[in-house]
Amino acid sequence: KKTPHFFTGQLKMDNNSSEYIYDVFIEEDFIKDEMEQCNKYDGQVLATQFMPRLYLLVFILGLVGNTLILVILIKYKRLKLTVHLCLLNLAISNLFFLLTLGFGALTSRPGWALGYAMCQLISGIYSVGLFSQSFFIMFLAVQKYLTVVHRLTFHLKPKAGHWGIITSALIWGLATLASLPDFLLRQSPLKDESDTCRFSKPHYALSDEKSWMHFLTLRMSILGLLFPLLVAIFCSVGLIKVLCRHRIEQKVTLTLTIVMVFFLFWTPYNLVLFLSTFSKYFSLSDCESSYQLDRAIQVTKIIADTHCCVNPVICVSLDESFRKYLCRLFIRSNNTPGHPPEGPEQAHSTSREQLEHTSTC
Repeated sequence: KKTPHFFTGQLKMDNNSSEYIYDVFIEEDFIKDEMEQCNKYDGQVLATQFMPRLYLLVFILGLVGNTLILVILIKYKRLKLTVHLCLLNLAISNLFFLLTLGFGALTSRPGWALGYAMCQLISGIYSVGLFSQSFFIMFLAVQKYLTVVHRLTFHLKPKAGHWGIITSALIWGLATLASLPDFLLRQSPLKDESDTCRFSKPHYALSDEKSWMHFLTLRMSILGLLFPLLVAIFCSVGLIKVLCRHRIEQKVTLTLTIVMVFFLFWTPYNLVLFLSTFSKYFSLSDCESSYQLDRAIQVTKIIADTHCCVNPVICVSLDESFRKYLCRLFIRSNNTPGHPPEGPEQAHSTSREQLEHTSTC
């Protein structure tokens, strides 16, 4: 309080002292009161009425689609190329991510009824699925860049050898390592029904909770978006140059589409999360900006979460071999026991088709 200013005003305006005193208090506390009385964005309507149904639909579509991709890659394509190994790991990453969406439908309602251990486990699996997707997208772009761009000069063959398996194992290890904070920095105290599975600084951590939130956001922005995006842009530019010169659309279209769609789905959420966490550095701490950022975080996160069911649609839409193997899979599953097996000519034709279309993905 500015006491001298208060009494000076009272002496000057004896007839209207009460009104002036009121004005002085408003002048002193207006900004503080405005910040304290900001209307917070209430996402419960969207979270309780829309998200459970959407996540259930995404879970079903993603589970079916990614499982079919796994079957086609293992049974028909037999993981003969490194790109097949990339797509296999992407499908597994999507399945890990999908497992958390069912629990996400539960947490969209007030309260967390699954306990402390499940809170940590689900948060960690979500993070592993996210970072592994990001890393395997980067691996897919690099692999296609090496096998298409440098093959023209060095005649490299894109065989899925030991290096592909070792790289995949390394990526899973890095994704798990990057997800350790989500396994460790979550809690669900269950003090009341409003408690949710949320971030909480552990007692042994030296920094305050705000510093940890900054760290987690930077981790998400750098490992989940910025670094993979820069690598993907570099590889994509090289692929597009080769595409323009040598007309090998079938070999790179699928890869470029998968890479671009991933970043289209996840970039808005990462940007909004970054702006929200560091809002004071961007002059976004006012009530209206905070409200809009909170709403944008919820909407962009929903969009990003739905990406885990998109890759199967891309594969079937852009790769003819996936469509043929998918049709063959359903035809065989619908065959009755009385139908005769394939003859030698059909088997030979099948092998030839497989060789013809293997390189298209």
